[in-house]
Amino acid sequence: MPRRRFKPPVLGRLAWAWLGFAAGAVLLGAYALALGAKIDAPTRVALPVGALERMAPPQTVSVLNAAESQSRPALREGDDPDAAHAGELFAQSPVEILRQPSDDPYADDSADAPLAFDERDIVITIDGKPAAPPSAQPATAAALARPAFRIPDPDPALLAATAFGQRPKISADGRRAARHYARPFASDAGAPRAALIVAGLGLNRALTERAIDELPPEITLAFAPYAKDLDYWTARAREAGHEIMIELPMETRAGADALGPAALSTERTQAENLQRLDWLMSRFGGYFGATNYLGGKFSADREAIRPVLTRLAQAGVAYVDDTGATRALGLDGGPVAVVDRMIAAGTLGEDVGAARRDLRALAAVAERNGHALGKAYAYDAVIDAVIEWSEALAADGIALAPASAVVHARAGAL
Repeated sequence: MPRRRFKPPVLGRLAWAWLGFAAGAVLLGAYALALGAKIDAPTRVALPVGALERMAPPQTVSVLNAAESQSRPALREGDDPDAAHAGELFAQSPVEILRQPSDDPYADDSADAPLAFDERDIVITIDGKPAAPPSAQPATAAALARPAFRIPDPDPALLAATAFGQRPKISADGRRAARHYARPFASDAGAPRAALIVAGLGLNRALTERAIDELPPEITLAFAPYAKDLDYWTARAREAGHEIMIELPMETRAGADALGPAALSTERTQAENLQRLDWLMSRFGGYFGATNYLGGKFSADREAIRPVLTRLAQAGVAYVDDTGATRALGLDGGPVAVVDRMIAAGTLGEDVGAARRDLRALAAVAERNGHALGKAYAYDAVIDAVIEWSEALAADGIALAPASAVVHARAGAL
């Protein structure tokens, strides 16, 4: 009897067919998910700090040069102000590094289209609390008593789009941020003028509110680029009539490691520093000028600082140097001004005596030279001393002026 050939039952064939179909569907779904992940991957360019660096530097503190650390703010209440002031630039959580920019990060400088806001741009949280909406912030009596003048909002015509966000530029009609966002100033002809910058703002909520609400609107306020909610805080400052500045962290003689990955450094190439400068300049808008944070080593290196000053001038932004190095190098003048007096922090027991002495010395410089420019960092004791000092200036025949007025007086028309 011939042997019969085995044939799978009909039900078995259908089962195998369904199994094959299911396997194909699984493979197709996996491929689609992988393709979708690539398409949805973020394309916004963050600061290119290298394959191993992250936007948030490690939470370690370097002891900086004693001369450079004088009067710089500490990270938290109780920290040693001389050993830990650079810690205010630390982030508590890392930020994802995104795709590297093209070889020419300035190719679209002339474009005015804004880049979409990305919450990952915020790299510093100090008190861990988001800023309350403006309606939740009651105005102080001092703020309510001020004149209604306010600094203009950022003007799109004065902004250029870069890979890192929008930074200032000179408008097509020749307007510059150094003039457009400067607080108007008028005083009696021949009256000496004294100006003061209070820096380190945005990192401490209470001190930032005090500076905005209690200091006279003629006091210029400088904000740290790593702080969170900068658009909110700087808008409040401008609404209160304060002209504002952006701080640029720069390498000290102890190095730049403690100042975060965006610090300008002599160890980096010119292109790398200019990329970081563009990132710093894009943190918020509406500022008339920039000022250094630390930077004794970087500011004293002609080959390092000159391209930065050139870039700022090309952007129509003034620069205030508190190291004195630009004067020593012959790079001051024009939109670059040098601070005459740094105001002591007065942090020891909240003693305002040192700050008061420095403020009196600043007024003396104004009487002698016709104008004077000082810089302080935001502490309660300093704010108290500045309020007292500003109220006494008029009796001495000295006009309290915004920093831009002194910069312009020294530079002529910008």
